[in-house]
Amino acid sequence: MLELERNLFHLLNSQWTCRFLDRLMPLVTDQNAGIYVLLAILIAFGVLGGKKGRMTVIATIIAIAIIDLVGAHVFKPLIARPRPCHLEIGRLLVRCGTGYAMPSLHAANTFGVFTPIVWRYKWKAAPLYIISILVSYSRIYVGVHWPLDVVVGMLWGVAVGWGVCWLFFRKEVIETETAE
Repeated sequence: MLELERNLFHLLNSQWTCRFLDRLMPLVTDQNAGIYVLLAILIAFGVLGGKKGRMTVIATIIAIAIIDLVGAHVFKPLIARPRPCHLEIGRLLVRCGTGYAMPSLHAANTFGVFTPIVWRYKWKAAPLYIISILVSYSRIYVGVHWPLDVVVGMLWGVAVGWGVCWLFFRKEVIETETAE
């Protein structure tokens, strides 16, 4: 399994590359830029979405807090998986980072952010997952995460996002099922 993952990392990071992506992916993976995009999205939902939007923003903030705190302080130290760049494997297009690799919190947070939005706004918000997939892929492309780190991060983000939504909005789900 690990050899298969190493081969997949090599394909995504070192073989299936081009100059355009070499310039784009560091921007996509930039945490500072991501925070501004996230804030803009949350402000838009909070201001334009009425009570539904504000509740979605609150659920999103709670999901991010859980994802980040548990991911960084429980999972990463417990798993203690080195990043490919710590092992000097593959191309590195951004700063390596000092922490452990699994789970990818970039992947977890983007999926955790967009899960409550998609939960509440259904298919209209589904294109947000494209952003999540792009951010997740960028982590492998720039050389700071293994593919499994990203997959585990994506699953962690969706699981927490879904769990928070279920706790926050289950009354709506029960009322919808009862009405049918």
